[in-house]
Amino acid sequence: MNKLKEQIEQELNFNTITAICEHLTDAVQEMLDSCGMYFRIFSRVKSVDSIAEKIERGRYGTEYNPKKIQDLVGLRVVLYYYDDLSICRDIMESTFQMIDDWSRPKYNADEFRATKINGVFRFPSEYFSLYKSPLWTLPIDTTFEIQFRTVFFEGWHEIEHDMRYKSILSDRDFWQGSEELSRILNCILANLELSDWSLVQLFEELSYNHYKLANWEMMLKSKYRIKMQPNETLDPRIIAVFDRDREIAKPFFKASRKTLIKELLKLDHPHLSYDLIIRLMNDRVVHNEELAAICEEVSLSSIERSYQKSTLARLESNVLFHLELPLLHKETRSFQSEFHNAAAILYKWARFKLNPVFEYIPAELSNYDAILPGYQLKTSYDCENLSFSMKLQYIDSETPGTLWHVHSSLEYLEDGQLHFYHMTSRDMPKSVTQKTTFLKPSFLHDLSKRIGIMDVVRIGSKVSYVRNQKELEQLACLIRHSKRKLPVVAIIQNTGKPSDGRSQEKYGEYDMTTFTINGTRLSKVVGHYCHVYMVDYEMAEAFASVFDLPAPDTIGSICVYWPKATRKEMDFFTRKMVIDTQFDFNKLAFHDDNIYEKAFRHKLVQMMKQFNVM
Repeated sequence: MNKLKEQIEQELNFNTITAICEHLTDAVQEMLDSCGMYFRIFSRVKSVDSIAEKIERGRYGTEYNPKKIQDLVGLRVVLYYYDDLSICRDIMESTFQMIDDWSRPKYNADEFRATKINGVFRFPSEYFSLYKSPLWTLPIDTTFEIQFRTVFFEGWHEIEHDMRYKSILSDRDFWQGSEELSRILNCILANLELSDWSLVQLFEELSYNHYKLANWEMMLKSKYRIKMQPNETLDPRIIAVFDRDREIAKPFFKASRKTLIKELLKLDHPHLSYDLIIRLMNDRVVHNEELAAICEEVSLSSIERSYQKSTLARLESNVLFHLELPLLHKETRSFQSEFHNAAAILYKWARFKLNPVFEYIPAELSNYDAILPGYQLKTSYDCENLSFSMKLQYIDSETPGTLWHVHSSLEYLEDGQLHFYHMTSRDMPKSVTQKTTFLKPSFLHDLSKRIGIMDVVRIGSKVSYVRNQKELEQLACLIRHSKRKLPVVAIIQNTGKPSDGRSQEKYGEYDMTTFTINGTRLSKVVGHYCHVYMVDYEMAEAFASVFDLPAPDTIGSICVYWPKATRKEMDFFTRKMVIDTQFDFNKLAFHDDNIYEKAFRHKLVQMMKQFNVM
């Protein structure tokens, strides 16, 4: 047992796993808070002793039972209302990737057990990619378990867990000779279950009573049972409409609470109020024009507040963005003017960023060197030799123990080109996991637009099109070029026929719904560190021929070509693979748009970001 414990301590990075657990807890709490649910949340990482005990029993990782431990991280959510169990089940299924089905107590008609449901989900890749050690050899899966149960059974759970679950006796042996006490225990459980059900029914009845008495705020409060500030009131104009015609208020009393929750989940940090309930339910269910006009002024969001736990630990360096490419040179411009304009863009950005700290930074491009505790800015400008360098260092004003570094430079090299270099990195405590893992500098757009950045061809935030043989040959030349440094994403059109859907997006001559993913949106995000091409449906067969791809599978496919120097094979995603894509952490689950398109576009963005910082 001691050797097993030593192995667990050596293989598992408990600091990082704890950080992942905190992120998962925050994510679930943020979702449930945003829709006003009454709940309490608890979480834990399984201890070394508990892991060792489970493995030692022989129930995991054996030749006869290769099953792995699935609850390394466990979340427990205690809900105040019984009907929230099904709502939370739907939210989790839509948000995370689920393993198997929900487990719940099985009992006969005359048997009672605690009301709870358990589900196992995969760690979101964006969290687990922070785990930098090699994966363990232990029989432990990269999953977490979440349990929902009602508040009436919260105390009972502790009794049942210790007295029944951890008992070495079977349930039958445990109660032998005391069958009447077992029956009394069942009566207690039956009362708890009845309390769960009765509480919801009580508020339904209370809502109806308030409806009859025209107490509109109280009707909404007891019907929808979402958490609001005590000073929230219903707009007097809405009250006047309800008072004038009670039939207008009736659909709000009869509507489904689950519908409201789903509508709230579509919003980012909604400001929960009676007015918001009316606006959302009117838009979704009731469709009263008079109320719609009143509700146009209702605020949908509130100020986001974030909390970071103070942590002091050894600092670890992380690269958040890196780019090293030549700038575009036009014959109509001199190298001196291009150099000066590019350096001015970088200098202006640095001055704007650190001017609150260093008040006397010269407005004109110049040499500058200043240091204060936690801050440093150094610029070196050599106009004669076409050389510019700037280095910034500053502390993070929101996250303790975090230090940022920025280094940008321009240099005229022997190949007769102006070269641009940029690196953003961050030093942070090893035991703290921060969500920001990529940070493109805001000046990059101006540098690209006003000067131009080259990777064999000019890069930017606009997508390129392949509509004829000449443009296909140009794309093939770029993909096969030995000096290309950035990835190329080719999106082949799925159909040449315009979509007759309601939400068509058109850019130029193309209807974006005829492509499997929206390349224009993708290019706006990754265009400065990746080439994005959209290939016309009529050119799909020729594209397949040039790149030796199966023609039928090429229609609607996505191809990613990595630079030659990486020796990485091309990634080929068929249309079916794209459509089958899901978010492993789906914050957009309750939006009405095509989630697969957003999910795969998100996947491509993450691939490009990961390549950039490698």
